[in-house]
Amino acid sequence: MSIRSALILVIAWLLTAAMTILGVVGAISINQSIFREAQSRVDHDLDVVSTNYRQQIQLLSDRLGYRATGIRTGESDTAARMQEMKRALHLGVLNLCDATGGPLIGSFRDGATKVPINEDPVLRQALAGKVASGTVALDAERLEIEGGPALRNAMLVGAAGGSSESDTTKALFWWFATPIRDSSDRVVALLYGGRALSFNHELVDEMRDLVFGAGLYNQKPLGTVTIFLGSVRVATNVRGPDRTRAIGTRVSSEVQRKVLVDGQRWSARAWVVDAWYFSGYEPIADPDGKIIGMLYVGLLEAPYAQLRRTLMLRFLAPVVVIGVLAVLAALLLVRRITRPLWVLGKAAERLTRGDQQVELNVKATYSEIKQLAKTFTEMERAIADRDRQLWQQNEKLQRANSNYMKMLGFITHEMKNPLAAIQIIIDVIVENFLGEVPDKVKQSLIRIKRNCEEMTDMVKNYLDLSRAERGELVPTKTRIAFRQEVVDPCVMHVGPLFESRGMKLEVSSPDDLEIEGDGELLRIALSNYLTNAAKYGREGGLARLQVTVEGDEVTVCVWNEGIGFSEAEGEVLFNKFSRIRNENTRNKRGSGMGLFLSREMVGLHGGRTWGESEQGKWARFCFTIPRSAG
Repeated sequence: MSIRSALILVIAWLLTAAMTILGVVGAISINQSIFREAQSRVDHDLDVVSTNYRQQIQLLSDRLGYRATGIRTGESDTAARMQEMKRALHLGVLNLCDATGGPLIGSFRDGATKVPINEDPVLRQALAGKVASGTVALDAERLEIEGGPALRNAMLVGAAGGSSESDTTKALFWWFATPIRDSSDRVVALLYGGRALSFNHELVDEMRDLVFGAGLYNQKPLGTVTIFLGSVRVATNVRGPDRTRAIGTRVSSEVQRKVLVDGQRWSARAWVVDAWYFSGYEPIADPDGKIIGMLYVGLLEAPYAQLRRTLMLRFLAPVVVIGVLAVLAALLLVRRITRPLWVLGKAAERLTRGDQQVELNVKATYSEIKQLAKTFTEMERAIADRDRQLWQQNEKLQRANSNYMKMLGFITHEMKNPLAAIQIIIDVIVENFLGEVPDKVKQSLIRIKRNCEEMTDMVKNYLDLSRAERGELVPTKTRIAFRQEVVDPCVMHVGPLFESRGMKLEVSSPDDLEIEGDGELLRIALSNYLTNAAKYGREGGLARLQVTVEGDEVTVCVWNEGIGFSEAEGEVLFNKFSRIRNENTRNKRGSGMGLFLSREMVGLHGGRTWGESEQGKWARFCFTIPRSAG
């Protein structure tokens, strides 16, 4: 064998081995990158759909609670108002029953005797005095009570394949309830109802369009959304082989165990009816925490599989060609051939790590390498376009949240004046300006006034929360006299609440203390501390407001006699919407936002908040802030 032949064989063998390794690594990298990115998108889309699902429930609940204001049992126009409300909110059921479950107004079955309130987690919460909502599964008997045989038959989902498993005799609903009170503020009735999720194709199509759009691939939607009752599809845009919606079909036993039994998310590639999807399943639980269904998001695998095949072919073909040419051109051509592939590999690696601004500096001599670089650039642009679309969807969700906060601010602002007017009228009556009033009536009026004061405090907190969520509470720090501009206004504002409960408030604060801060935000923080002490302190007891200075740090503490709280309760009291719920506080109204807002306002000043208590005897809430802005 000649040296020339030996060199050619050695170079051919080395280059063949190198090209083989390069091709395999490239193919694996493309495969993993595409499928990992697709599954990551599904996980993100499931978060978006899940958030949208919860937001729609909350929005409908708020709208029902708002529209139910003023409804009273026994009034002649109640049925008409309920019918209008049912149409406006697109509800399938809207009924009114008394506090024992006795039917009053609605679509009850003829001869219906009782609504099983104790078996309904939403109605139980409403009977306790608050607007409640959630997802529930109603069985056939309950459906017939709420709407007769027509509702029951309309909601039943026929199981695919002729099965008659029990889940298909139920129906899934967004369920809402609001208490109806009499003049003594007792819950005497419940206004409740819901929107059916079974057969609600409009809802799942809306969610699909939100995250995937309405695009098709080989006559199949690019993405799908499904709502399950148990393991049965009851609302879906997944299509079967006959192009009809796959209602009544079931999910695999593996998904059932993971999601319905273990209560965990399941995220992986899955066979759905007649095609492979990148899939994500999330459990749906009722207000009692019982898992009753699943929320599903799927991304059709076929387009990604086609993209993978195309990229692999376009990647491997030049590799083979380059290998053959390298053998024929010997070592001189090795660098010119392998260098572009190395650059592409590095760019793919950076793209995999999330760098979408990869600039390809490929000095390609051959058309195959140029085509590969072009395909890579197109893939990079496609990924960037996809991410841009996701950002646009996120902006839509942010706008929806902004509209919700604006609506919250509008509603609470509109409640302020009526509440203030009620309190003024009560004061006029109690002070006998309109004539002598019996003591028994005065006591009732005083209780009403106290409730109005508590509601006014809730309205104030909702307004402050709305402003905070919109980013309007930005501190403007100036030199302020702490006693005159913070302490005294707060004491004057909350004083009537202490007086209404017969409590004595002792104030200790330096008269000459000056700090750098925002007086309005500090008044919000301190007012919520004082309101909390007046509300949960012992009636007729003592409360203290103490301001101390140590170095460059100002400490403000509000102490009160009362029931206090446990160590476990103290760990969550400063969280949003967090309240102590026990026998002693059941009748106390509150938004659960006062201490949260105090923490936020103090945090804007670089301070900290905490609470301490001896349960059953006293409670104390404190915050510290620096005297100077630093």
